[in-house]
Amino acid sequence: MKKVNYITPFVFVVASVQFFMSISVRAEVELIEQLDLDKDGQITIKEAVSNPAILAAFGKIDTDGNGKISSIELKETKVLPKKDKDSSKPR
Repeated sequence: MKKVNYITPFVFVVASVQFFMSISVRAEVELIEQLDLDKDGQITIKEAVSNPAILAAFGKIDTDGNGKISSIELKETKVLPKKDKDSSKPR
């Protein structure tokens, strides 16, 4: 009878899921830090003006209707702007 090792694939899957979740969280935190001009930890409509993707979806992201997007609301809606290919090039 062959002994099957299930632990290695299981650990790999768990580690992969954790890695991809941490990337998403970092992207949300970076987006809030980038747009949050008054450093209150939330994005207002005035702050969202500089990001067309967030501005266009502001009403859908702001689920509690308080006029601010929190990190929790941003995470729940999974709305992150697409990175512009040319944004990394110097002008």
